[in-house]
Amino acid sequence: MKTNFSPRLLIATSAIAFALAGSAFAAPPPADAPAAPRAGLHQAHRMHGVKEMTRLHDELKLDAKQEALWQDAAKASKEGMGSVRERMRKQHEELQTLLNQPGADLHAAAKRMEEFRAETQKIHEVNRDRWLTVYDAFNAEQKEKARVFFKSKLERTGHREMSGHGRG
Repeated sequence: MKTNFSPRLLIATSAIAFALAGSAFAAPPPADAPAAPRAGLHQAHRMHGVKEMTRLHDELKLDAKQEALWQDAAKASKEGMGSVRERMRKQHEELQTLLNQPGADLHAAAKRMEEFRAETQKIHEVNRDRWLTVYDAFNAEQKEKARVFFKSKLERTGHREMSGHGRG
């Protein structure tokens, strides 16, 4: 079955993928982060993403204005994701303390988790909007390179998830 996607759908998908990849690119784990199970695999995957984004950055041949926007978005994403990691650590400690108490109110724990999720969503939206500002500054050729890059990335991600190698 042949499916035709509208150009708007492809552009929107590419822009969202660009924003998400930009956030991942700009958020390396802190050096003092404790190792988690499969952390090496996660870090290797993240490093591969950084290499891919670096390659895209190089292929785009950004002008001075675009480069400044890219660097601002990368810096803001890194700072935003750092604050999310710190807030996540604090939230985990708070929930642990709450749940260690006999008779803990699970409604209160769920409410805190929802508040955290809303805060995190806002940070991700700000990051996405910054990266879309970078994308908006691209010329047609650069936008096409970004589209092809993220289309390929989306296809690989879909293949990995369908083969059982995606996130659980």
